[in-house]
Amino acid sequence: MRLAAEKVVKYLKERGSACTLELVSETGLSWIEAVSTLSRLEREGLIRRVEVLDPTKPLATSVWKVQERKGAEQAKAEGLGMVVSLILNPPLVRDLKSAPPASMGLLDSLSYIVNSASSELRVAMPYVGGLMTTLFTQHLQELKKLRTLKVITENTQENRRSLEPLAFFLPNLQVRYATRRVNGIKVAGAHLKVIIADRELAIVGTFNLTQAHLLVNYDIGLLVRGNVVAHLCSIFDAIWDAISGGGSE
Repeated sequence: MRLAAEKVVKYLKERGSACTLELVSETGLSWIEAVSTLSRLEREGLIRRVEVLDPTKPLATSVWKVQERKGAEQAKAEGLGMVVSLILNPPLVRDLKSAPPASMGLLDSLSYIVNSASSELRVAMPYVGGLMTTLFTQHLQELKKLRTLKVITENTQENRRSLEPLAFFLPNLQVRYATRRVNGIKVAGAHLKVIIADRELAIVGTFNLTQAHLLVNYDIGLLVRGNVVAHLCSIFDAIWDAISGGGSE
């Protein structure tokens, strides 16, 4: 990983800036190596994304530059943190015609944050389905290596049908269902929508991990890093501890 990082930083310093595809082509790194390295370097504040050449392929066409150390330290120290990117799902990208430069597609952002996790991944979504199944199966090897893989969601048949089979492939997967009913009346549930990689990077958005939010609805999100991520972890962990198994009474 250190050698890959050195190659990326050296190339960016020599060229001034380069897109992801160019880095893959010119450094000899594989796509996975390049994306993982870029993710780690961005998380550490050593590089930054300056524009996206094609909003329909934001990860492949992101243009990167080396971050001046003074700027990185200042960004790390400021307030809650910083927004790394705007996230747009496919219907938005299709109908906006011209997406903002600092944006990523939903699928790219989901793959990006999974690849960014080295120890912990926390997911809180009211509804999960085919999009979560696809995401987790595509990244099985990375997810298996995590120390913690936690999911908070609503207690529905659809959610259970999506999550329970994944447990056979991901023994580290832990799920807590937030729904609680008393005498048939719902008194507790989960509506937050957040994905957190370690304590470094997080996605906050309007989407659920279902096909409808990939193909039908208009959805938006933010990719953030900095102090705000630690606060999001604390919120997630407090909810996790407060849920005693979900279900109905």
